[in-house]
Amino acid sequence: MKEHIFLLSIATLFFLSGCAPEESAVADIEMKSNEELSMMTDSFTQDDFYNQLSHVMEEAESFDTEGDLEKWVIRTLSEEALYYADDLTEEEVIAIAKERLAEDRVWKEIAETKYGVTVSEEELNEYIDNVTQSFESPLQMAYAEALGLTVEQLNHGFDMDVYEKNLLWEKLRPKLEKAYGTSDNNKLVEKYNEEVSEGSR
Repeated sequence: MKEHIFLLSIATLFFLSGCAPEESAVADIEMKSNEELSMMTDSFTQDDFYNQLSHVMEEAESFDTEGDLEKWVIRTLSEEALYYADDLTEEEVIAIAKERLAEDRVWKEIAETKYGVTVSEEELNEYIDNVTQSFESPLQMAYAEALGLTVEQLNHGFDMDVYEKNLLWEKLRPKLEKAYGTSDNNKLVEKYNEEVSEGSR
C-alpha cells in the first residue's frame, strides 16, 4: 500500500490532484493501462525503476529551467516515464510543470489565507519521519538515485513540499467537512479543487 502511495506522490498524482479539466495541460495525455501500472507496482525492482528514471535529470537540465519550475519539470518527466503512454514534447512538459506549480501555490495559499491552516518546519519534519519510518521502497530508492540524492535528502528536501501538502490536507480536512457539510473524501477533494481552479484563473 505504501509503495502505491509513493508511486503516486513522486509524480504529483497523489489523491489531492483531482481530475484534470478539459483545458488542463494533461487532459489529452494517454495514461498507461491499469494492468501495466499494477505490474510495475507489484513486480518492479529498484533496478527496474531506475532504468525507467535514469534519464530524467539529464533531460531536465536541457530544459534550462531553475528553482521550483525545475523541480516540477523533473516531476513531470518522472511522471511521463512511469505513467504516460504518450511521449511528451518539451513544450508539453513545460506547460504541465508551470500548471502544476501554479496550482500548488494557489492550493497552499487558500489553505492558509481562507482556512488558517499552516504547518511549521518542525511539524513537517516530524510528519515525514513518521510516514517514512521503517519503509524502504524500491521506487523511492531508485528515484533518489536518479536525482543524485539520498532518500533522506529526497524526503526532507526535494519532496518536502509534497509531504507538506499531505500534512496540510490532514489539518484542512476537518475545516472543509464543516464548510461543505460532508465527510466524503472524494467530495471534499472535488470541492476544494474547484476553489483552487477558481483561484488559479
